[in-house]
Amino acid sequence: MYTEKEIIASIEKLKYHVKILGEAINYLEHPLESLIISMDWDEETLNKVHDTFEKYDELLQNNSEVSWSTFKNEIESKFGISYQSLKSVISAFYRNGMWTQVCVQYSKNQPSAELDFIIRENKNN
Repeated sequence: MYTEKEIIASIEKLKYHVKILGEAINYLEHPLESLIISMDWDEETLNKVHDTFEKYDELLQNNSEVSWSTFKNEIESKFGISYQSLKSVISAFYRNGMWTQVCVQYSKNQPSAELDFIIRENKNN
């Protein structure tokens, strides 16, 4: 039987190992997996993030008015992430071919150096 201290130490060691593995993942080849590990998301959180992006994708599909500052605030407050982290989410989803129109429109309406590659790739859209 393990003591509570030994169990906690083992969990901390596993967390460290996962962190190291996450850093070894090539972000360009596996953007979503890298994002999940860096954000420490579980499957439920990822699904909720997808739900939020889906909501805005539907607004775009219906040619509805979209407030990108509302989108930013919603993501930040729902998931406790910063503006910098949101740019990582946008980049990872775009690189993974997910919610691309949301990513493109967000990048055009909330420009930043980190998302400039999205604008450049979609300058004719």
